[in-house]
Amino acid sequence: MDASSFFEEESSRLAGQGYGSRAFVLRGKRAYGFGFLCALPLIAALSAWYFSLSPRFLWAERWQDFLLFAALAVSAVPLHECMHAFVWGLCCGFSRVRVRLSPPACSCLAQMGRVRYFFGAAAPFLILGLGFSAAALVTGGWAFYAAAALHILCAGADVLVCCFLPAARGILLDHPTECGFVCYFR
Repeated sequence: MDASSFFEEESSRLAGQGYGSRAFVLRGKRAYGFGFLCALPLIAALSAWYFSLSPRFLWAERWQDFLLFAALAVSAVPLHECMHAFVWGLCCGFSRVRVRLSPPACSCLAQMGRVRYFFGAAAPFLILGLGFSAAALVTGGWAFYAAAALHILCAGADVLVCCFLPAARGILLDHPTECGFVCYFR
């Protein structure tokens, strides 16, 4: 079953059982724009911390640093979607996760509570963004700093959607085509 048909069937079933719904989604360019704005303060905090530790340079000291960053940059979006899939797979079962490559997206085909949704939605930020940040701060590596900033930027809309979670009380369904979820409540 594909994500859109699952979403439509579950929405109809829950509405038939008397649930009301509220969408918490960012559509199209709004997801990119507001995600970018949400990521900027996080990148600024990382930059302030990174550059306050010791003298750093914004250029690669070795050609291997440039190749490492290039590889990390090319794999950023597929890796981002795979993090959603991996964590939602652990939380809800791998058979309930659908990954699409063009355009890159991941959907979970399960009813979730706020905690499960949070971990799946925030996984790229928590694992990749904070992971590369920690590597940059420990090693001082330019490529790790740049990869951390890139992954935080990629996860900006996900972080913003996670900010909607306290207002969502009920059953959550991941939206199959937009960034966000729909909450079903009584």
